[in-house]
Amino acid sequence: MRHFRHIGAAAAVAVTVTALAGGALVVAQERTAVERQSGTTLQPAAKKPALRLGATPRSLERGQVVTFRLKTSTKHPRPVHLQRYDSTRKAWRTIAKRTVRGSASIRLKPGTGTFTYRAVAPRVRHRSGGSAHTHRLARSGKVKVAVRAVQRTVPSRPATLTAEEKTLLAAVREARGTYARPAVTAATDRGAEACLTTYARRHAAWMASLGRAADPGSAEHRAAGRSLPAKDCPGRTVSAVTRAVGGASAADAIRTTVDAWLSSPYGETGRLLSACHDASGFEYGIASTTAGGTRWLTVLVSSDTAATKSSGVC
Repeated sequence: MRHFRHIGAAAAVAVTVTALAGGALVVAQERTAVERQSGTTLQPAAKKPALRLGATPRSLERGQVVTFRLKTSTKHPRPVHLQRYDSTRKAWRTIAKRTVRGSASIRLKPGTGTFTYRAVAPRVRHRSGGSAHTHRLARSGKVKVAVRAVQRTVPSRPATLTAEEKTLLAAVREARGTYARPAVTAATDRGAEACLTTYARRHAAWMASLGRAADPGSAEHRAAGRSLPAKDCPGRTVSAVTRAVGGASAADAIRTTVDAWLSSPYGETGRLLSACHDASGFEYGIASTTAGGTRWLTVLVSSDTAATKSSGVC
């Protein structure tokens, strides 16, 4: 009897195994039939990329802000480099860096043109709870951003200058004709322009009220909430130089001022001589205002943004 009970138990196990194997075979056959009917093979879910890059907006005007969004799949903070492709050097150049834990944003104002960006996270080793692990080098997909030149909304008009302003303009023209690059001296000299000169005079008066010289865009200028010349006279790429001179005649003040700009270690020489920009023509904003025994001088050098490109020097 004990022998028969063992036989019965073994038979029950065999029936169970056979039923399970048969059920698995039926499921496999049904899955194969579904795949054949749909014409596709069922694949596992794709793994999320270790690093992603997005940009908003991807089409904008010069001077506007583009926001780059960085996202990593790791929960640990890791350095991420935002890079732009340099078509001249045929290489990627890092333009910003963030330490990212999950996500981060970078805001930039690109120049005119179409640019390709990517994000790169170098290989990094983390230690947590006594154990160490390594995150491999990760690269995001590429993102293209197109930046259009700002359209001119204020047409150029010749400015009417005072005698001192005419002397200042003549000194600036002579300096540029003598010391500027050939590409600059070959460009059309369009003289003093009304919108730019109006801005220069307002800026000179503001410096007089401030009590010291300060360029447009300087810390004092931003703190006062004053606009930049490219905003008041849209569609222009503008460089500015300023100075305050006391106790001298107009001719001496202008001569020493231009000499100081030409020998300046603070970038005034490049701005006066358009070292960073090439254009078909240049025009000026000129101001020379006397207040409190001091002359306040402002010179703006401008070119049409749509016709301006980088000189490759800066």
